[in-house]
Amino acid sequence: MAHARGSLALPGTVVGVLALLAAALLQCTSSGAGVSCASIPDDAAVTQSASVCYPDNDGTNGGSYTIELTVDDTGFTASSPDGGTKDIISTQNDAQVTLTLTNMGTKPHGFEVLRTSVCPAYADLPAGCSPFASFPSGSTIPPIEPGKSATVTFDTPTPDGVIYPFISNAPGDSSVPGLNDGQWSLI
Repeated sequence: MAHARGSLALPGTVVGVLALLAAALLQCTSSGAGVSCASIPDDAAVTQSASVCYPDNDGTNGGSYTIELTVDDTGFTASSPDGGTKDIISTQNDAQVTLTLTNMGTKPHGFEVLRTSVCPAYADLPAGCSPFASFPSGSTIPPIEPGKSATVTFDTPTPDGVIYPFISNAPGDSSVPGLNDGQWSLI
């Protein structure tokens, strides 16, 4: 059998094995499971369910939480499960929460959890998944008067391993740092 100068002839089985190895290597080095979370546009169409998009990071979800949150003119303080913690709430994802906000300040204050990126916890997402997550609208408490309380019950979102910022949504509170730097961690 004649070969051209400089060429390498390999038996058919070696070529086949090399082709299989190359295909396996290609699968290992490409995400295959989705696209880079950061490359998905803000307004991309969502066609997948939350459970497909955001697999649970810690293997635990659900539960029931009662949170009492006090707000004054300088910030928030949480009671159980994060007793006495300033500006931080931590719960499981897909959990039922009953949240009571009590205004101990001298002017109206409210509560709102803001939309946030899931990219820190989900670097690659299947097609049809949003790179952002939000708490349900029923988690928002409009501004309440000093000395008053308001209670809402809602389910936390599915994406976990994500920190969701929360604020007071009362007019004028946007200039008070302690009313704009709350963190709700879904574990």
